[in-house]
Amino acid sequence: MKKSILVFSLMALGSLQLSAAPCVTGTLAAQAALGTCTITNGANTWTLGTWAFTQAPNYTNYPGFATPTTADINISFALDPSNFNGGFSVITTAVSDSYAGFTTSPNANGAQQGLLETSFRIAGNSGSALLTSFGGSLEGAQASFTVGVPNPAVTLQKYIQQLSSVGSGSVVQLILQPDTSSLPGSATILAPPFVFNNALIAPGVGDLVVVDRLRLDSGNTANTSASITGYSNYFAPTPLSSGIPEPMTFALMGVGLIGLAVLRRRK
Repeated sequence: MKKSILVFSLMALGSLQLSAAPCVTGTLAAQAALGTCTITNGANTWTLGTWAFTQAPNYTNYPGFATPTTADINISFALDPSNFNGGFSVITTAVSDSYAGFTTSPNANGAQQGLLETSFRIAGNSGSALLTSFGGSLEGAQASFTVGVPNPAVTLQKYIQQLSSVGSGSVVQLILQPDTSSLPGSATILAPPFVFNNALIAPGVGDLVVVDRLRLDSGNTANTSASITGYSNYFAPTPLSSGIPEPMTFALMGVGLIGLAVLRRRK
């Protein structure tokens, strides 16, 4: 008996150790070290993991700026972002408020150009948790420019595809770019919910790979700049009817049955 209890305890401990922890804010390096984490919204749970730079960051003419590492990038999460009820968001920002990797402006050495590409995977994409819509945003987009001259640009290219078709096959792509010709202040550039193509929402599609490619190009015009404070991914499943009547429906049914019983007695 004692041996059975011990075996059961060890199995329970093992299952606890193998289960992924809930997703919490942390650096890209911390997320990668954690391996996987889970996001739960209602009855649905998704597992996120394989956090990384998809390719090495590349910055040109950024004097004094060290090439960013995964410790410089922060990842946070939220439930039910606007227009994505039942879903979640993944937000990428810099650890430091003065991070230069999200800003582009020409200097004495010429144009600044930068490339930062991050990625992660989403598992548990099936059943009622099957993700069917997505979106994205550039946070804190700002631009200063001279009218009539080429403007600097910060562009986010977002790719979402099946793990089994990386490099080919079905891919959805979203491109976000602040309109710097009419953006003297700051704004959030938001893409509305889009529906995944049929190949990405087919039964048994498996893991999804999400790649965010941030490009910065200052141009050569003096006194111009463009910047963001971060970028976000949004996902949501299609709300499914449970087929279970609401509590109010039960109450009305009860009142109706009582009424029928009273009428029968009177007859």
